[in-house]
Amino acid sequence: MKSIATGIAFYVWPLFLLLRLQPGSAQYLDPDCGIRAPSIRIFNGSVAGINSSPWMVFVHSDTQRFVCGGTLITHRMVLTAAHCFIANLTLVARLGEYQRTKYSRCYNTAMKTHYCTDRDEVPVDLGIKHSRYNPITQDNDIAILRLARYIAYKDNIRPICIVMRKDWRNFIDSFQVLTATGWGTDESGSDSDYLRTLEIHRQPRNVCNKVTNSVLVTNQFCAGNNNSNLCFGDSGGPVGKLVNSWDKTKRFMQVGIASYTNTNCLRASVFTDVLSHVDWIRKAVELFGSGFSRATENNRNRYKTIYLSESSTD
Repeated sequence: MKSIATGIAFYVWPLFLLLRLQPGSAQYLDPDCGIRAPSIRIFNGSVAGINSSPWMVFVHSDTQRFVCGGTLITHRMVLTAAHCFIANLTLVARLGEYQRTKYSRCYNTAMKTHYCTDRDEVPVDLGIKHSRYNPITQDNDIAILRLARYIAYKDNIRPICIVMRKDWRNFIDSFQVLTATGWGTDESGSDSDYLRTLEIHRQPRNVCNKVTNSVLVTNQFCAGNNNSNLCFGDSGGPVGKLVNSWDKTKRFMQVGIASYTNTNCLRASVFTDVLSHVDWIRKAVELFGSGFSRATENNRNRYKTIYLSESSTD
């Protein structure tokens, strides 16, 4: 994630517009979603606060190779990008991660303070990939990883909000300033040691068409800035918005999944639109997530991959 630090700001949509939408927890995939721990601060404009993004998941191999970012969306499901799947690789989800090179120590070298994020490492036992994912156009670049066991929520491990109502389309599309989070390449050209947060703006689709030399499909959108953009290693991570919710709490809503950018990580990136895939997400959770409270880990073998269509009849 490359940026010129300018500080982090969240622009909240006027509450009266939100109240026009029908209230109720059914608007989100998980009613306990999107809530940050108290006393969150942003350090130096771009390094995220320790518990500021408790839904972030650090996906790596069993040899500790970083693969992609992701977001916890239920007690057992992680949302990520389809292109993050690597054949013949055992995947592990690390939850509650912050400074990834300090796994065995609770010390934040940037702020020179001790902390403990109580990380949790969970093998992935099932990979659910969109059946119509196109590796050339990155159409339907969306996937879900099922964790091998149930995860209890706490301050530093909590799901992000996934809106399940398609009639929120105009509301979500009105968000012009979005917040991205990840461990991708920073200004030094190396993967970031810290989880970083970056404010980006929606861009016209033709901007991404030009800088990526590709044509966006209908379920993708373009976002970035002249001085800040996502980069290699941010794939699979979220871009979203902090909003006033129906219960008068502030909740972080995922709008997109980081899909791809240009070779120089400049100006704009392409994101998978989450709302376009809510039927697919619902189907995956209902078929493979709900009711699976018992551990399904099987000797840490390589996870099984299935291809799931969006049609309710398949």
